[in-house]
Amino acid sequence: MTEEMATEIGDPDVQLMLRFKDGDAQAFEQLFVRHTRAMINFAYRFVRNREAAEELAQEVFLRVYEAAAGYQAQARFTTWLYRIATNVCLNEVRKPCYREGHFPAKSDPPRDSDARLSDRSVPMEPDRNLERQAIARALRQALDQIPEKQRVAFFLNKYQELSYAEVAEVMKLSEKAVKSLIHRAKETLAERLKPLLPELWKP
Repeated sequence: MTEEMATEIGDPDVQLMLRFKDGDAQAFEQLFVRHTRAMINFAYRFVRNREAAEELAQEVFLRVYEAAAGYQAQARFTTWLYRIATNVCLNEVRKPCYREGHFPAKSDPPRDSDARLSDRSVPMEPDRNLERQAIARALRQALDQIPEKQRVAFFLNKYQELSYAEVAEVMKLSEKAVKSLIHRAKETLAERLKPLLPELWKP
């Protein structure tokens, strides 16, 4: 996709990035406002610490800022942005402290990051709340243990709500490969969560 093609199809984020490339600082501020929450939520999935996630999101936008001069509209802006975010987050969790299982002290997740695991707006019995917390904790632990590519594909599709095609663009893989990664991730997670959710596997 050329810059002309990207402009023609009307991707507003691409247009903002091109304006920033031409020296419009306000265009960068608009991109930051539009995408910062999504970047924090995405980073939180990797590091499970709000402060660390916010720092990683800032690192993502620093990379965007630094790359402006050489930016070319060869894909949707979000594809390019998530590619940067994925690299930043993977570089972080590849550090020895993460590989040895020493995650930073956990903090409350950013808004919306765990919306699909629990709905805090609905009153819940104490036992049910504890059960949901146990399931969420087991899910996080299981996600930490699945292969890296499966984890990235799962995060992008399940939590960031990117389509298979969009995940394929971000990861530079075929759509078939992405579907396979996500399928294997779901199979592994289902198996590891089975003891906590036996009713889902009743004959």
